[in-house]
Amino acid sequence: MIHFHDLNDSRLDYYRDLRHAQQLHSSSKVFLTDGEKITNTVLQSSLNIQSILLTEELYQKHHTMIQIKVNSDQCFIMSKQNMAELVGFNLHSPMMCIAHEPKTSEISLLQGPIIAMNGIVNSDNVGGIIRNAIGLGYESIITDHTTSSPYLRRAIRVSMGAVAFAQCAYSSNLTEDLKEIRKNRRIPLISGEITATSVSVTNFSFPKDFVLVLGSEGYGIDDEILAISDSIVHIPMSSQIKSLNVSSSSAILLHAAMSSNR
Repeated sequence: MIHFHDLNDSRLDYYRDLRHAQQLHSSSKVFLTDGEKITNTVLQSSLNIQSILLTEELYQKHHTMIQIKVNSDQCFIMSKQNMAELVGFNLHSPMMCIAHEPKTSEISLLQGPIIAMNGIVNSDNVGGIIRNAIGLGYESIITDHTTSSPYLRRAIRVSMGAVAFAQCAYSSNLTEDLKEIRKNRRIPLISGEITATSVSVTNFSFPKDFVLVLGSEGYGIDDEILAISDSIVHIPMSSQIKSLNVSSSSAILLHAAMSSNR
């Protein structure tokens, strides 16, 4: 491990001024974990860890796992005050790591059930959906070209590091990719949306294998995807509220799917 006092050392660049570091992380195909709990979660995954930055106290607490996952010359020890100066804000939990994004999964190789995100631009929602999915036993994720990356710092934070256990695939044309899945694998396409013909999830029995499509709160699921869906399900709501946040909706729908297949 290396005790740092010179904050200008280039080895610390991935942690420098984090409010403006996302472009560097994305272009380098790495992501940052923020805090002890999230970092520890990612350390327990199979992902490759490039480096870790933390205080001496937290190193002593987690040194066994760190020594397994991180090369000693990439373990950076620093005071909490210096870490705050480096990253650009005060830290409640001074432990971070830089992890390599996993290789993007091939859509055709994803194991069902699959959760597909259509136009979900809010990183908080992307992270929340992934946390819900992993927590309820679903690891196959598709994000389309209009959905925020699951490896943005905010998504990682909201997912509590759960993205490290997801199999994430990217679709440049989600409608066509969903058509291929239905054609080649013969599994139903289920969209979570409120329409004139949608069925309440309380009256719907999920099959063992499926693709569940979730759309943005502002625009919903693309009409082209709704047109090819085998089923459209909605969550019944009181008259005062028209719909739930998409992340909250994903938890309800995925729990219903899990309950259907117990």
